[in-house]
Amino acid sequence: MNRKRPRILLILIILLLILAAVLLIFEYFRRSPGENREPGRVENEVAEILRNMSLEEKIGQVIVAYFSGPDFSPALAEELRELPLGGVILFSGAGNIESPAQVASLTEQIQRAAIDRGMVPLFIAVDQEGGAVARLTEGVTVFPGNMALGATGSEELARKSAAVTARELRILGINFNFAPVVDVNNNPDNPVIGVRSFGSDPHEVARLGRAMVVPYRHEKVIATAKHFPGHGDTDVDSHYGLPLIPYGLSRLRELELLPFQAMIDAGVPAVMLAHILVPGLTGSDELPASLSPQAVRHLREEMGFDGLVVSDSMSMGAISGRWGLEEAAVMAFRAGVDLILFGPWIGVEPGDRRRIFAALKEAVDAGAITLERLDQSVKRILAAKKEYGILDDPLPRRGNLSSLASPENLELARRIARESITLVRDRASLIPLSPRETIPLIWPVELESALAPLIEECPFLQPRLLPFNATGDEIEEVLNSLRPSALVLVGTSNLRRRPAWIGLLNTLAEETELVLLALSSPYDLLAVPRAGACLCTYSHTGVSLQALAEVLKGALAPRGRLPVELPGLD
Repeated sequence: MNRKRPRILLILIILLLILAAVLLIFEYFRRSPGENREPGRVENEVAEILRNMSLEEKIGQVIVAYFSGPDFSPALAEELRELPLGGVILFSGAGNIESPAQVASLTEQIQRAAIDRGMVPLFIAVDQEGGAVARLTEGVTVFPGNMALGATGSEELARKSAAVTARELRILGINFNFAPVVDVNNNPDNPVIGVRSFGSDPHEVARLGRAMVVPYRHEKVIATAKHFPGHGDTDVDSHYGLPLIPYGLSRLRELELLPFQAMIDAGVPAVMLAHILVPGLTGSDELPASLSPQAVRHLREEMGFDGLVVSDSMSMGAISGRWGLEEAAVMAFRAGVDLILFGPWIGVEPGDRRRIFAALKEAVDAGAITLERLDQSVKRILAAKKEYGILDDPLPRRGNLSSLASPENLELARRIARESITLVRDRASLIPLSPRETIPLIWPVELESALAPLIEECPFLQPRLLPFNATGDEIEEVLNSLRPSALVLVGTSNLRRRPAWIGLLNTLAEETELVLLALSSPYDLLAVPRAGACLCTYSHTGVSLQALAEVLKGALAPRGRLPVELPGLD
């Protein structure tokens, strides 16, 4: 027995060593691309690339611009020689997006054009938030959006939807997503954020936003926390004007900044600056955060962010109408922004990217932007491209196109929709419906294409289409046709922008039982406070309308919780 004991101990030691080795190997491969395994090697590779770059190539790296059309034409490819962009952003409105196969072909054209010219592979970016803002809508998995996730309250669903979105983008060759939105939407009059936010509670926004960071890393897509320092408590759309957040730093830290700090702590690789005035943070009532050195300094020094600082699009009205593209681009870069974003907007042409490039080069030549400052941003850009596999593996994974919008992914979208539908009010126990005959449904003509899933499941609904900007005669015609009805349903979308609808619905609420189906903003109930019942879907995606139909006919109980406060509503 004594002779066997040392052998047993030896075997145990060997087994422990094997177990330790397995755990070390597992930990190595568990790490995300953002967790740099070989910092020295990456730094050396970045330094080597930087040494061999011309001034023009360095300047090009800081620009992410848009172009028109479904193909990267030979003329665009040749332009890269004199305008060596660091990235491009795809827009459906610019004709860049037609189908998944076409997008994969486009991204491959872009990257091969760069490689053939000896360039650093490009960031290829998109705004794929889900719900209200989704550039890709066909042949991919489209989720109901952030506020629907907020209504589920589920970190698991936030995490899984982020993983699916990132994986499908990477298959298409898209490596940079300007999402998630982590603005705290606590202003019912906000015209631009709304359902793009997780809700009005900063802790909930932080919790759900943070859950998305690691899945994006694992799928090698750069996630972006936007719009710093917070665009939620505004009543001006920065696409058209310059919003103001008038609060001091202590309030900003408690509310607007809290989700961004959580995202930074979780390792988010990019933060987008908003075109909003925040004097409590910037010390200026003239410079928006996107042009403010103090805003970037706070982000870096006070909040500990060391990733990519991205501007919101310089073509938006808040900027282009006051400073112009060239001046604003130079101001933003001097303030500490790493990536100057340029997208389509009113009065802007794709070729205007040349103006931004020329303005930045002129500023460098004149000494207004130092080479040290330029190298600082280019190093960050190259490091991100290395860490996220863009330098080594930039092409789309076209062999995986068949896995897009898989049954499993679509089922996840359906699950989110089912768990998000929220019954906010039901004074007369109208839901589920008990139809003995057809029930009239007022529906926006602009959303007619989204109606099919609802009517398929609820054929007893009789749609009456009405334009958002309905005339007095159209309103009167609808009123007269509905007056004998005891129950009326109405699909609403951001009622505060539809004064004609508000008048119609308040009249109906006095004469009949009115059920609001809030297809976007839950704040619609504030515009029609006498409505008997209100169901919120937070989006008009197909899965959301299917889930709504199940609730209306009693096949599904509404399980969502309202993720925003409705001030003044009894």
